[in-house]
Amino acid sequence: MRASPDAALPRLHVLVSEAEVEATGGMARVEALLERARPIAVHLRARLPTRSLLAAAIRLRESALAHGGWCVVNGRLDVALAACAHAVQLGRTALRVEEARAAIAASGGRLRIGASVHDREGARAAVDAGADYLVLGTIYATPSHPGLVGSGAPAIVEVTTTARATPILAIGGLRVDRVAEALGAGASGVVVGRAVWGSDDPPRAAVELKEMIERHAGSCTVELGGHSDRG
Repeated sequence: MRASPDAALPRLHVLVSEAEVEATGGMARVEALLERARPIAVHLRARLPTRSLLAAAIRLRESALAHGGWCVVNGRLDVALAACAHAVQLGRTALRVEEARAAIAASGGRLRIGASVHDREGARAAVDAGADYLVLGTIYATPSHPGLVGSGAPAIVEVTTTARATPILAIGGLRVDRVAEALGAGASGVVVGRAVWGSDDPPRAAVELKEMIERHAGSCTVELGGHSDRG
């Protein structure tokens, strides 16, 4: 079954690393998140051999489709296309947005494109190139980036001035008690990892995050613009 790029963007995104993929029962725990906190997006950001990464992407795509969520593949456009994922997330070392858009069109695929940005200039370039949504960080200090001071909610406010109607997802140190500040600054949603996987009950933690988002943003999804017909 092919993912539809016309599906609305979930406001809660959860990172999935090789730790979750390779752990005994790890993929089942990710699938439990997709079921219990629906609709959410899972970002497959794992350092795995290509075949293993593709197998994980296909499994998560199927689970996401079953529960109204998204499967996003980070950095690997080839895997995202082969798995018929909802989107590919492009970081600093990945293809540029316009290169990915051209490759998607050439393949005949349909795929949304997320761009990881860190400031207003990067956001402007990504939006001008046709990114469907932005992931902005690092907003708060996080152990995954030791020594890096978070840019704080003001960075979200600043980027909204150039993002126009493009949704912004805040990443970096997002916990349930910081969701309201991020959304109030203009973020459409959040990307988390430790806030879910560091919990004794990851599905419950994801549900709490989604409920907090809904209290402050209303709908649990965001409608996207019309780039997917170019892919």
